[in-house]
Amino acid sequence: MIHSTVVNNWLTMAKDDAVEINPDYINHEAMTNMWSFSPTEEETPQIHAADIVEFIGQVIAARRSALKGEDMLFYCWHDAQVRQLRFSLVSRSHGRLPFGREVRETQDLALIVDRVVNGDWHNDDFRQAPSEEGDEQEQAPFIPPVFVVPVP
Repeated sequence: MIHSTVVNNWLTMAKDDAVEINPDYINHEAMTNMWSFSPTEEETPQIHAADIVEFIGQVIAARRSALKGEDMLFYCWHDAQVRQLRFSLVSRSHGRLPFGREVRETQDLALIVDRVVNGDWHNDDFRQAPSEEGDEQEQAPFIPPVFVVPVP
């Protein structure tokens, strides 16, 4: 059960949205089916990781019900640049996700949810400028995790 009014409102908006199926154009399919969520400063304290896990689970269940007979991939990720939780669907026939960079596919939804809720939305230090005394070593490029599950 989702305890957050904000997350319940997101679910009401997103769960029954129409899904575009276009196996010839992955980017069109991905963009048309994409949803983005981020709370306002006032809403943030009401949001907890368990609510987001439940929210995503209910969206997946709704998509599975609506897309019987279709071979799609539901995927979600934390878009750190805009501080959003995002999800979308693409046809499995593409054989890939529509990212223009390397991503790490995972079946661990908690990894994504913890990153967006606790690592970003509830973290006052998120995206602070690095210290000037910082590490002189070059950091390895970040490869974002993306939760992926087949639908139906």
